[in-house]
Amino acid sequence: MDNTLIYYCDSSRHLVCIPYSIDNLHKMANELRISHLWFHNNHYDIPKRKIKSIKKKCIVVSSKDIVRIIRHDIT
Repeated sequence: MDNTLIYYCDSSRHLVCIPYSIDNLHKMANELRISHLWFHNNHYDIPKRKIKSIKKKCIVVSSKDIVRIIRHDIT
């Protein structure tokens, strides 16, 4: 089984991953070296000082797409 996470962010600094789960969000944060303090219930925020480096590793989508991922409307 492939355990590769695909990172998604929006212009508001919200960050999620597919496959989406809370466990995978924390794994993503560890991989991206983001403190768990940036976790907000169902997503991470990207720290301002890391925006450029993290966005390079993400697929940039709309905020609506972030919500769809969280709701499992996108896989």
